Amino acid sequence: MSRISTTWDIGRSSGRCAATGTPLEPGSPCIIALVEQLEDLSAPLTRMDFSEEGWNGGGWAKSSASASVIAFWRGVVAAPNEKRRAFVDDQTLLDLFERLGGDERLHRVRFRFVLMLLLVRKRLLRVTGTSSSEGVETWSVIPKGAAEGEMPVAVVNPKLDDAAMVEVTNQLGEVLDGAW
Repeated sequence: MSRISTTWDIGRSSGRCAATGTPLEPGSPCIIALVEQLEDLSAPLTRMDFSEEGWNGGGWAKSSASASVIAFWRGVVAAPNEKRRAFVDDQTLLDLFERLGGDERLHRVRFRFVLMLLLVRKRLLRVTGTSSSEGVETWSVIPKGAAEGEMPVAVVNPKLDDAAMVEVTNQLGEVLDGAW
């Protein structure tokens, strides 16, 4: 069975630096990385947490020789029972959307499409049209405040069934609320 058809659970913080193994103390700076496994590119994205020292000291390269960083965020380790706040800002979401462009792996196409829907809902992207060729539907979007005549960005509609939509939406939700 393909790992892509399983639920995407990118997990919560382990509470430890992936490079050094030291505990991540509440109030301390941390780096959260969204990574993919290089030996299995169809595997879902996963989470790795780092202390600043572990990240800046090259610990990333030592702890993840078989993984590649897709995106990373800087944050502060929350105190236990502290109310969570939005984990990523709008610009980070737009950057992630752009970075996923051109990647044709199914899990990336799915994630990017749902991310595009979120960005349209937040009015950070605007749909300018759709087209279909050889059974592939493509949506055209432009960023908010785009210059007159700016070329739209093409986003393939992967035709998600209900289960796949829930799976990708849950993964995106974990990224957005910091639960991952």
